Amino acid sequence: MKKYKILHIIGGGEIGGAEKHVLTLLQNLDRSQFCPYLICLTPGPFAALAAPLIPTQTFAMRHPLDLSLLPGLMRWIRQQEIDLVHTHGSRANLLGRIGAKLLGLPNLTTFHSSLAHDYLSPWSAGLALGLDRITLPLTSGIIAVSQYLSHEVTSRGGKRIKTIYNGQAPIPLADYSASRNRFRSQWGIADDAFVLGTMGRLHPTKGQINLVRAAQELYKGFPKLHLLIIGEGPLRSYLVSELQNTALPYTLTGYLPNACETLPAMDLFALPSVSEAMGLVLLEAMQIGVPIVASAVGGIPEVVRTGKDGLLVAPGNVEELIKACTSILENSDLAESLVFSGHSRWKEFSVEAMVKATEEVYKSLLG
Repeated sequence: MKKYKILHIIGGGEIGGAEKHVLTLLQNLDRSQFCPYLICLTPGPFAALAAPLIPTQTFAMRHPLDLSLLPGLMRWIRQQEIDLVHTHGSRANLLGRIGAKLLGLPNLTTFHSSLAHDYLSPWSAGLALGLDRITLPLTSGIIAVSQYLSHEVTSRGGKRIKTIYNGQAPIPLADYSASRNRFRSQWGIADDAFVLGTMGRLHPTKGQINLVRAAQELYKGFPKLHLLIIGEGPLRSYLVSELQNTALPYTLTGYLPNACETLPAMDLFALPSVSEAMGLVLLEAMQIGVPIVASAVGGIPEVVRTGKDGLLVAPGNVEELIKACTSILENSDLAESLVFSGHSRWKEFSVEAMVKATEEVYKSLLG
């Protein structure tokens, strides 16, 4: 039986949700049917993380429109006898779609987020959307990580779209209590503090500034509140300047390689995004047993059933965010109910289901 060689192409300049998804997928593909390869287009930590696990190359793009790499990339694809090119992100889509088309290979694109909200400037967002519209017809198939994202891509002319939710693997923590105590001790967080936490790239689309403002108000009524923000990104200095002018106790850790292992240190998890394709971190919080408050935006309502697995609020609405957090802070029965339901819910988004569905798409495109 022929083994098909599948090449994944991604920017890889950071380790975010898309990179975690790709690594999980590549590690769990059926090796009796598929041989995975990876190309990163930006020097960064992801290539170093993936290299010990799968054959990995870096083709460094100098800028988002750098097509000078295309001849070398196509030559490498021919040498490796790749059967299918699977792209993730704007840079990968540009090079991978064109290269695969010229080589006569099937090309699959996974959309992990909304392009309109991924960039700091309207110009960059417009460029990404424009390039996507131009090269979208070159794709043989499309995967979207939520129904919301599927509808968005359809509106841009996307066809042959399959919704496949990101899968969440069990978090390898044997003792949640020990993990909680260890993290709090390491970062100087009091044992009796009520930790309101969030996790993700520090970017306007994640809405962390709204959580900061909500926490400042919550602190007035809950003096043991401690804000914990895990992640790195362009919004860091802005968040620091906002927090330095408040009495609110807070911790900004920066990027942590195993961030999900910090979840036991939290008493309430918030995801105040203004745009979110799915929100894989919500499944991590459900698994650990942390009650959730999140924005009712994008694919989040497909993961968190409001009032059952967590409380959802309007994106960007600080007052609603404060009210939802207060409800959980004041009502332990509500918190326990959300945790109980969420702990059952996360298992419905398994890695096995994600990988199997993706493999079926590969087979259909390979014919």
